[in-house]
Parts: sequence; structure tokens; C-alpha cells
Amino acid sequence: MNFNIKASKYDSVSEPQSELAEELFELSLDYLPNTPPVLLDIGCGTGHLSLELASLFPKNLDCLDISKEMLKICKEKLQVNFPNIQWRLFENDAEDFEPDIMYDAIYCSATIQWFKDLPAFLAKLKRWLKPRGILAIGAFGEKTLQELHKAYKEVAARQVETKAKFYSKKELISIFKKAGFALEDSAECLYTQTFENPDIALKTLGNMGVTGTSKKPLNRMEIQKLKEALQKNSLDFTWELMAMVFRGFV
Repeated sequence: MNFNIKASKYDSVSEPQSELAEELFELSLDYLPNTPPVLLDIGCGTGHLSLELASLFPKNLDCLDISKEMLKICKEKLQVNFPNIQWRLFENDAEDFEPDIMYDAIYCSATIQWFKDLPAFLAKLKRWLKPRGILAIGAFGEKTLQELHKAYKEVAARQVETKAKFYSKKELISIFKKAGFALEDSAECLYTQTFENPDIALKTLGNMGVTGTSKKPLNRMEIQKLKEALQKNSLDFTWELMAMVFRGFV
């Protein structure tokens, strides 16, 4: 997904991502050290979570994203709101990134659904944490966009094709445990995103990068039927928000 193209519109459509970042930030506070922490924000995007982390006045804040345009927006926000904080921006694919320091806490919100090989990434990421460091993960659960999936299946007789993978909490805990992480704390909730009409709904999801990646896209007639099904069934889209704090074990 080319998020450079979507960057300028991302803040106006990413309500669930912003809500998830806030939930994760609040959950993680009790697990941070008493001294100014060294932090990494993986998949920082336009800075939903980075700004929250900067408000902690960390010793150092590293922000990583694959999109140059997303990073530009994040940089502008940090310059305006936290000009005196020690922060660095890295343009890189998280699965190829190698940091030059270790962190007290690594954050990754609304990002792991895009990883090609999550277990391999976690095995590498564990080396980036200081002893007793935490890994704070914000993820979308399997109930996410269930209304869209239902309507799409009615129209196309197949699942929505997207590069995004939405996990269950049980799946994630199992994956992280195998990679050497133990769950310290978690919080879940359902967030509803309401749209005025199907056109706005589909355009919004497209600007998030969730849709528009099908190898077999719907034809014009199927798209019209999808819009009719959404109008009939529901324009209230569910997002299952899962915030989790992990700590590595030997």
C-alpha cells in the first residue's frame, strides 16, 4: 500500500487509528520507567501516537515509518508542539529496520496488520529492548469492519481481499509468546465509525489503505450492489481496538 499518496488525507479519515493510539498510550503509562524513557514508535504515520509519547518528555524518541509523506506531517507536528524534545525520524520498512540504540519501550499501533512476517519481526525486535523494557501493541481485532465483510460477501461471494490482516487476541498472544513475550496488561473495546452514505464509507476506507488492494476488483455493477447492501444493512462500521503491553522473557 502506497501511504505516500494517502498521507495528506490520512488525519481526516483515521478516527479509529487515533482512538487506538490514545488507548494504547494510556494503558502503557504504568509500565514506563520513572526516569525519562527512550522510546520507539513503529509505524508512526502522521504522529497520532508520537505526539502522545513526546508529551512524556522522553530522553529520546525515535519515529519510524515507511512513508516519506507521512513522516513529513509527523515532523511538522513535532516541530510545532515539541521543538525541544530529542526526536529522530527514520524512513524505513519496519521489517528491515535496525536501530542504533536500545529502548525502554517500543510502541507499534495500527501497524502489525501490514507486516509480511510478524513472528520473524518479533524475534528481531526483542533484541531492541532494554532489560525489563516493554512492547506496547495496538491492533485491530477480527471483528473489525464486519459490516463491510458481510456486505462484500453477499455481493461478490468471496472475502474482501486486502493486505491488512486482523488478528484475534488469542492469536496475537500466542504469536507473541512464541517470540518470547509475556502479556502484562490489555484492554479492548469496540469503536463505531458512522458514515453518511456508502460512497463516503468506501472512499474513507480507501484513504486508510484498507480497501482497493484486491487482485480481482469489483466491477461497476458489483460496486453499485455493494453500496446498496451497505445502505440497507449498516453504515455503522465496527473497529475492534486491542491495546496490549508485553514484556520479554528469557
